[in-house]
Amino acid sequence: MPAATDYPENPNYGQGRYRRRIRLSTTGNSVFSELEDTNHAFRCTITHDGAHVTDIQSEVIRIPFDTCPGAVKPIRKLIGLALCDDIQELIPQVDTGGNCTHLLDLALMAIRHASRKETEWLYDICIEDQPTDEAVCAEIFANGELIHSWQTLNWGIQEPAALAGKVLYKGFSKWANEAFSGDAKEAAFALQKGYFVSSARRYNIDAQAGDSALEHSDVMLGVCFSYSSPQIEVARRTAGSTRDFSDTPAQLLTFAEPTLR
Repeated sequence: MPAATDYPENPNYGQGRYRRRIRLSTTGNSVFSELEDTNHAFRCTITHDGAHVTDIQSEVIRIPFDTCPGAVKPIRKLIGLALCDDIQELIPQVDTGGNCTHLLDLALMAIRHASRKETEWLYDICIEDQPTDEAVCAEIFANGELIHSWQTLNWGIQEPAALAGKVLYKGFSKWANEAFSGDAKEAAFALQKGYFVSSARRYNIDAQAGDSALEHSDVMLGVCFSYSSPQIEVARRTAGSTRDFSDTPAQLLTFAEPTLR
């Protein structure tokens, strides 16, 4: 993972944890989905006819760049996709760089949820800060049940023993596709995405308000909607975009304004 040594550091890093919550709810032929974490908040509703996606409506609530709201348009290109039990089969059919990474993940999970028997599905992700070279815990729960618990260190898994040495950055998709299936596979990919975003807790993102996305084009160009052209040429960091849910997981998906700690 490329370092961001020129980002201002978060003085509270090492005293908390990253949290993300995702809820998927079915009503008739629609799936309502929502996501909130330290850096993002989105809602997305997909409608289907039992076989294919017929409509997508999304809402951008809290985002790191002022161009991110524009991602509600390219996500609609997923209309027409077939309902599918394996999200990874859909990835080759979509423009990952031309979409908001997190809104895209949410929409794809909603598409998969359309085939579930359960009407509601709730993921909770928790990743401890790693201030030293000691392994920390990364976990994901589905409907309150622990699905994966990994001891992680510097973008790799140390425990459980069966996964020791597996990477959490480039190369993750290959081994995870082979190691997991069904809900466990979806949860593994959701946990890896959370692990990726959790590294942002190391930095004081709010101190970067107004900064241009172009400042990091050397390592970030093309990775998501706002870091792709033409957005990257005009994208600026938003103010007050982060939240700390370390000790307040109940606030996730309330989309509330931050409270003083």
